[in-house]
Order: sequence, then structure tokens, then C-alpha cells
Amino acid sequence: MPASTPTTTARPAKLTREQVAATALELLDRDGFDALSMRRLAEALGVGTMTLYGYFANKRELLDAVMDSALADPPPLGLDGDWRLQLSTLALRARESLVAHPGLVQIRVRQPVLRPEALRFAESGLDILQRAGFEAQEAAYAFRLVFTYSFGFAAFSPAHTVDQDRSAARSALVSLPADEYPRLTAAVDEAAGAMGGEEAFQYGLERILDGLEARLA
Repeated sequence: MPASTPTTTARPAKLTREQVAATALELLDRDGFDALSMRRLAEALGVGTMTLYGYFANKRELLDAVMDSALADPPPLGLDGDWRLQLSTLALRARESLVAHPGLVQIRVRQPVLRPEALRFAESGLDILQRAGFEAQEAAYAFRLVFTYSFGFAAFSPAHTVDQDRSAARSALVSLPADEYPRLTAAVDEAAGAMGGEEAFQYGLERILDGLEARLA
């Protein structure tokens, strides 16, 4: 009889840093920052916890890689239209990224985001503003204003909770005494509608651009 072939135990394919970061991003977006741990990430990947430390020295290094993973498709320079349309497009792309990956907001609250991939957004913004005629200092301030608005809107008016936020605001406003809060009780629907959404974001962005255009003039 021929010798039997020895059986072998299949070993999991070797992971890459990119795969680990992408899985961490999925967990972060789904369950939130506090739910992301090396142990949970290891379980999702089917490896031991200590294995992950062969890819990332600590959680902060992992989060840097998560940012790179989420921003792997950077905005290009040379967008179409005049400077105002280009800057508006850039801000809308930033909002889309934060809506797609709400975990990015939670990372930014906890640590600076100064990775090369993340800084492509700043490079694009400064390029748009300086080519429009803003001096370097004012272009830097103007870009920071647009970034802070986009990030703050995503943080305080998250797209995935806008319906609940509006409902909660409406319930709170209708319970107010009209003699003490005449403006709010007379504008319940308007105030609740301003809690978030594309229209509210676009309104604020347009007012910022109005101010920048006046400065340029």
C-alpha cells in the first residue's frame, strides 16, 4: 500500500497592515470608539491579540492607519469651477467622508490628524484659496474655518441620527412655555429642521463662502 500523505493544518493567510486597519475602521464605524479594542479587533480577524502588536505598536498607531484607510481616495487638485465652487465641492467631499465613516469624527476628537493622507485635504484647500488671490496667512485661516465647520457639523449633527435629533428637538420645544420662549415655540418645525441634514449644512457653508468672497473683494 502506498504511504499515506501526512495531513497538514491550514494556517491563516498572513495579514497586512491595510487589512487590519480596514477591519478596525469597520468596527469603529459600526460600534463606536469605545468599543474598539485590540482584543475585539483580534477576534474579528481571527488571530490572537498579541499578533496585532506585530503590526502596530499601540492603539494610537493603529488609529493613524485607520485614518489612512478611510482617506485612501484623496480629493484631487484642480477641481472644476471658480474658487467658490471648488471650495464648496471640497467641503462637501469632506462631509461625505465623515458621513461614510463616523468613526473618523471620534478619532479626531481624541488626537490630532496630521497624517499625509489626511493633509491632502488641506493641500487642496490652500491651493484653491491661494490661486483665488488669498495671501498665505488668510488662506490658512480660511481653510481652517471651512474644515472646522465641516467637522463640527458632522460631530454635532451626525447624518445617521438626524431624524432622531429632529424628533427629540421637536418634543423638547413643544413642551416649552410660550410666554418664556416665544421665538422657539413659534418656530418649532424650523428649529427642529435645522438640527442637521444636507440643507442645513449647505446653508452654513454658503454663508462662510459669502464672508470669504467679501474679504477677497
